[in-house]
Amino acid sequence: MKFQKIALLLILGVCAVSGLAFAAESCDDAPALKTPYMIDLGDKYVTPDGMAYNPVDNNIYLVIPAAVEEGDAPLLVITPDDKVKEVFRIPANPDTKHAGVLGIAFGQDGNLYVADSQEISGHVNHNGRLLRIVFEDGNPVRCEVLATNFVAPNGLTVANGKVYFCETRVTEDTPCPLTSGLFCFDLKELDPANPYRAKTYVSETDCDPHFIFQFKTNDPDWRVGANGCSSSVDGKVYVANFGDKQIYELTFGADGSKVTKVRNVIPCPNERKKLMSIDGIRVDSTHGCIFFADFAGNAVHKVCISTGKVTTLAKNPVGTGADGALDRCSEVCRRGNKLYISNIDLPFDNDNDAPHSLSVIEL
Repeated sequence: MKFQKIALLLILGVCAVSGLAFAAESCDDAPALKTPYMIDLGDKYVTPDGMAYNPVDNNIYLVIPAAVEEGDAPLLVITPDDKVKEVFRIPANPDTKHAGVLGIAFGQDGNLYVADSQEISGHVNHNGRLLRIVFEDGNPVRCEVLATNFVAPNGLTVANGKVYFCETRVTEDTPCPLTSGLFCFDLKELDPANPYRAKTYVSETDCDPHFIFQFKTNDPDWRVGANGCSSSVDGKVYVANFGDKQIYELTFGADGSKVTKVRNVIPCPNERKKLMSIDGIRVDSTHGCIFFADFAGNAVHKVCISTGKVTTLAKNPVGTGADGALDRCSEVCRRGNKLYISNIDLPFDNDNDAPHSLSVIEL
């Protein structure tokens, strides 16, 4: 299994263990976290990434992008008793023969929306797609292509009757500073019989009208922009700037498609010094915080939305991921009192090796 480091940089734009650190559960003082444990995915599912909790069936849905070999992408469920089963295959892009699925989220219509990046499979020429997995009687039955011509779609959320997803970069190269941002589509305008073809980005003012928020990433070493995306119960959308270690809180007008206010959730440089990156994020509206994966730092943190205080939940040296240790983690998902972490295990100073796993922290 071989990966090219430059390709992986574009993508990120994707126990009793020595050195493992733990912290508290909410924004305020709380009991210490329990030791993580591992869900072993076996040798078949080697790069776990996007997750989505479905309150209808209490399952967590997990995608495995076809990053290494050609083919469809498995859609798995993690049942309430933490058993794993495959329930669907997301079809490959017929032009590239890969399904590079990353961010996923359920809509109010009960269907699963998917960002198909294609970059994780090495295809950077605007092959990215927005997909929808249609559910009937609680089961995934078909995949629909809703929109095309994206460079690097990544984190995704559904709110306000809209689907929002990150475009990790707007061009096929990676200049510094790097431009990235957020697409927004009304669910009612998406027609699988006539997939929308996004306008290729030319400049800040000459771009697709659905590209509603854009920003720069200035870190020269991690030229990876908009990555994680999540939303709160009040309709705000949060977007992670991977390289610059920022989370932007977006407030919208009445129709949910125009950004009226932008706030930096982690304004204090000393708090950002605790991080090396911000990958997948998940808003916990009940506790007023955001959980997130730090791929570069091999850590999981949370930030209090109101104060910007960052707390490290788990961190360990990169290794095999045995016994629940983090192993180049990329996504997080909460179910009840458990936080599930995808160990995508892309090889940066490490090997993509067994066990291929999720780490689970009991909060």
